[in-house]
Amino acid sequence: MPWPEIVPLRSRRLLLDPLTVDAAEEMVPVLSDPALYAYTGGQTPTLEQLRAQYAMQVTGQSRDGTQWWLNWVVRWQHSQEPAGYVQATVEDADGVRVAEIAWVVSVPHQRQGIATEASEAMVEWLASCGVQLVVAHVHPDHDASAGVARRLGLHRTERWEDGEVRWERALRDA
Repeated sequence: MPWPEIVPLRSRRLLLDPLTVDAAEEMVPVLSDPALYAYTGGQTPTLEQLRAQYAMQVTGQSRDGTQWWLNWVVRWQHSQEPAGYVQATVEDADGVRVAEIAWVVSVPHQRQGIATEASEAMVEWLASCGVQLVVAHVHPDHDASAGVARRLGLHRTERWEDGEVRWERALRDA
């Protein structure tokens, strides 16, 4: 089944713009603080790395067509300033449409509720597109991300994947 076209989303304070390759230039400074990678690993991306990554992501799906890749730049509505991003990888697993979600907010914009507000807007849209289960993977020591997961209504499970705890929320009956 084809995925609906990714659209801009709005929340009370934020605008979620569908990712474009051109967004790489303004996202380099947003993602430049090494503190962002304390729990996830990796390092600050260069402009060339982000352009290559975004070029792959904006295709919208995996090569085999089994996953949809949905990515938004999170901006303040009042200034259009980018503050981070949210993303979802959606696939049908055993008859259940599952979205694995993630959020990243730049260090200067943290502790303002942006990750929760942006992710809520994304999850609401995903639910309207037939997603039945939302999953997030959170490092066990990352209290801020665990708090976001809780505020989104996700529940910590006993499952671990790649050193992270799996959190889940059923959106509708499978």
